[in-house]
Amino acid sequence: MSIKELLTADRVIINVETKDWEEAVRSAGRLLVDTGVVEERYIEGMINTTKELGAYIVIAPGLAIPHSRPEDGVIEPCMAVVTLDPPISFGHTDNDPVQVLIAFGAVDNKGHVEALSQMATILSDKENFQALMKAKTKKEVLDIMWSSSCMWNGTGKQPDLENPDGESDQATRHYCRC
Repeated sequence: MSIKELLTADRVIINVETKDWEEAVRSAGRLLVDTGVVEERYIEGMINTTKELGAYIVIAPGLAIPHSRPEDGVIEPCMAVVTLDPPISFGHTDNDPVQVLIAFGAVDNKGHVEALSQMATILSDKENFQALMKAKTKKEVLDIMWSSSCMWNGTGKQPDLENPDGESDQATRHYCRC
């Protein structure tokens, strides 16, 4: 599955103010619950996983990827993006504070691999990651997360970012960086 299939406009929220890392994770989890792709218990699963295993979810300076096991309530594969303002400490020595959370849910250990690969490609580009941290609108987040990956399957048609929930008929450049 591609990022566009997992990340929809109603799963993006910008400049969230939270008191701590748990509240930040709850914000991302709430987007997944409210859109019907995970059960409520998935939020606690993400928090408990982080408490048990530590701040390993903070994978790069400023970036955390909270998640839990499929059996913790994933209904369908999904992704949510939350930007924090101000950034929050997760207790990671090298990569705190966190400004961007990308939460995901997988129904098995294979279906989300394509999207995670695309996400790695997108976020390994410093300009993309800096733009994501500075994003002021959902449109900007979706532009970065959607247009920098190969989700158009070679059609050359970019999603209509003015109407992120619909498809555009306008042929545009294919921004694939694979």
